[in-house]
Amino acid sequence: MDREVRKIKQGLSLKFSELVYNGFWHSPECEFLRECIGRSQEPVLGTVRLSVFKGQVYILGRESPRSLYNEELV
Repeated sequence: MDREVRKIKQGLSLKFSELVYNGFWHSPECEFLRECIGRSQEPVLGTVRLSVFKGQVYILGRESPRSLYNEELV
């Protein structure tokens, strides 16, 4: 995802979590947000390695053949 799509998705995710927390899973708004978030994830491909310990989640690494990160430009 590019930066702008990621920013929009973060805002939608907050609204989505609010709707789910308040029990509106089957509301039209929540269905719309699920569709938007799902569509934003279609081009996402890769692997994330996690460590879970005592209620904490740590990202150990991530890789994707479609990554926007380019080591040659750094």
